[in-house]
Amino acid sequence: MIFRQEQGRDPYLLEASLPGVFAVGDVRSGSVKRVASAVGEGSIAIRFASEHLGHRAGIAATGAAARH
Repeated sequence: MIFRQEQGRDPYLLEASLPGVFAVGDVRSGSVKRVASAVGEGSIAIRFASEHLGHRAGIAATGAAARH
């Protein structure tokens, strides 16, 4: 709930409590300790990290445009 209030969105799948930080593989709670699972989770995290960065870039671009 706090995450949503601070970030204006729900956390992405595999996103830690720190926005933009994603946990996969053995470091994740409830991990099944399998390499294939970690690889799959990593590919999911890459997609969401890219989305997160794109969202941040959009905010930065909007803010810059508003100042000019």
